Amino acid sequence: MGMQIVTVIGKDANAGSLGEKLAKEAKQQLGSHKAGLVLVFASSKYDHGALLKSLRRELGQAPLLGCTTAGEFTEKKVVKESVALAVFSECPEYQFHVAMATGLNKDAAACVQKAAAALPAQPKDMPHRTAILLHDGLAGRGEEAVLAANTILGVNVSFAGGSAGDDLAFKKTFVFCNDSIENDSVALCLIDSKNPLGIGVKHGHSPVTGNLTVTKAVDNVLYQVDGKPAWEVWKKEMAQEAKSIGIDVEQLKDPSEIGQFLIRYEMGLATATEYKVRVPLSKNDDGSLNFACTIPEGAKFKIMKSPKEDQIASAEQAAKYALKQMGGKPLAGAIIFDCVCRGIILGEEFEKGVAAISKVIGNIPLIGFETYGEICRRSGQFSGYHNTTTVAMLFPAS
Repeated sequence: MGMQIVTVIGKDANAGSLGEKLAKEAKQQLGSHKAGLVLVFASSKYDHGALLKSLRRELGQAPLLGCTTAGEFTEKKVVKESVALAVFSECPEYQFHVAMATGLNKDAAACVQKAAAALPAQPKDMPHRTAILLHDGLAGRGEEAVLAANTILGVNVSFAGGSAGDDLAFKKTFVFCNDSIENDSVALCLIDSKNPLGIGVKHGHSPVTGNLTVTKAVDNVLYQVDGKPAWEVWKKEMAQEAKSIGIDVEQLKDPSEIGQFLIRYEMGLATATEYKVRVPLSKNDDGSLNFACTIPEGAKFKIMKSPKEDQIASAEQAAKYALKQMGGKPLAGAIIFDCVCRGIILGEEFEKGVAAISKVIGNIPLIGFETYGEICRRSGQFSGYHNTTTVAMLFPAS
């Protein structure tokens, strides 16, 4: 019997009751199959301790991985401030192992190493090893975590994942692993399988400005661009573009409004193949901007934008890249890591992006969340830490 994946999604004021309800729905769909892996993507609005307690009570001690989010969805629907749950059945063609470590902000490499050290060696009868990496989305160490995982897991291990969110509050994000809920952390799920998984990534951004230079930055905080305060440069460069969609940059005062403006117009770092997008998450009182990962001084960049149609097309293309790797094998399901920036750009049309993915991969179970950053490490793909992208991860049925 091949892999069975079931998904459920819902919302309720009582986190414990919601967890119990979703778990029972998932068990009913699984039938006689036992849970082999539990994925949970939850709005920051919930009591996550009560949520996990009810999920673990109903689903047993199967490995559990998850995080807080900025939006949740399945193949059935997109729901804000909800909980999305996927349960993967036990299957002889797969093995799942999870681990988590804290201290990401201080030393990303040591944090990833500690999590990886708690995981077992690859079984000889499972020739393919893939991983899911979730981490604190506000630690500012997304790039470092990915680079560390690439070295520690080894070049033959492909992985995908995302940065935890907190519904655009930009205050605190959490990662879940079994019974634990941690901030400033990294969680890993190793997936050993008989057949390879598929991973694809794509963004839909294009440059608006000419070349700009990072002249002062410390870690993930950008202070100056071309010798001027970063916020002032963003306002000046994007004033006309923002005006065309009804935004007066001089009237932006509320942190939420500022954050949504910045998320629309992101940094694009040129690479050998295409632009790597970096999202400014928020503004500080001194006019500096906070990013989800380290910004190097001296870097050349352009400020980017993306029409809605390009965002939908990029989601479809990410799914096509992943599907091409499957060699026509039947699919059990998919995990989608989709940036909250795309959710802001698309608004109520975000569902069209999810529908575009399903059109490519078929009517199969799908779970995803809106992230503060996306991860793709796969040979032949635009690998690394990303923003405003779609990352699709496909699971063969056997």
